[in-house]
Amino acid sequence: MFELILENKTGDKINFASNSAFTVTRIEGLNPPDATINLSDIALMDGAKFNSSKLNVRYINIAFAIEYEAAKNRIEVYKVLKAKQYVKMTYIGDYRNVYVEGYIESINIDYFEMKQIVTCAIVCPSPFFKEAQMIVNELRNIVKAFHFPFASTETPELVMSYINNETGISIENDGDVECGMIIEMYAAQNVSDPKIFNYVTQEYIGLDIDMEQGDLITLDTRPGQKTATLLRSGVESNIFNYVIQGSTWLQLSPNGDTFVYEVGTGQDADLNITFKHNNLYEGV
Repeated sequence: MFELILENKTGDKINFASNSAFTVTRIEGLNPPDATINLSDIALMDGAKFNSSKLNVRYINIAFAIEYEAAKNRIEVYKVLKAKQYVKMTYIGDYRNVYVEGYIESINIDYFEMKQIVTCAIVCPSPFFKEAQMIVNELRNIVKAFHFPFASTETPELVMSYINNETGISIENDGDVECGMIIEMYAAQNVSDPKIFNYVTQEYIGLDIDMEQGDLITLDTRPGQKTATLLRSGVESNIFNYVIQGSTWLQLSPNGDTFVYEVGTGQDADLNITFKHNNLYEGV
């Protein structure tokens, strides 16, 4: 069994699990998309030389029947699904709760059939299904240790929080492929020149910048969405030019990675870092 939800950019939805007016009859495009393999022929060598490969865009075709009040519910379909417009498709199965984003290429309806069938073609620029729940890992100076509700016991002291002096964190990736991350760096005190390393590969991303107390730097390393911004005193600015030479837009490998960090001036413990990512899947 599965659940399927289609949602447009304004939040209007068709939930096929809870709406008895529609019944899904066919879905195509849930499998891994095709790849393009680039090869070069070389004289006097059998076969060819591999150059590169890439996954193509994902094409999803959904067919569903309008069970009753065809004219009325056909209009409801038009309110949610609009040609050339954004659509988010959420798929909830026994083992995965994922979504994919795309644009509606076409909508066709069999108007004069006894049971009208709607077919919707969706083109997804990013071929991957994303885990619905974003995973957050924190590398913080102060670790919260007090939550409501709580039970009190007779102990010498009640710990509200504690100082974490570690400057590294291991992050798991349960997806099929590597993925980018949203990295947030918050300055509890003045620090400068923050730099984050992959502990194994020694790849890094760093910035040549002085951070004031309360500054928040956000690095987005997801392919096609790479940005670097600074939020200071409520004003957000682009700091892409502050990314130092030799930096790599760090990715999270399928087996997970360990990241460490350092600062140029100030205390390492005065920089709190949060890593956010969605696991990516080729199919469901």
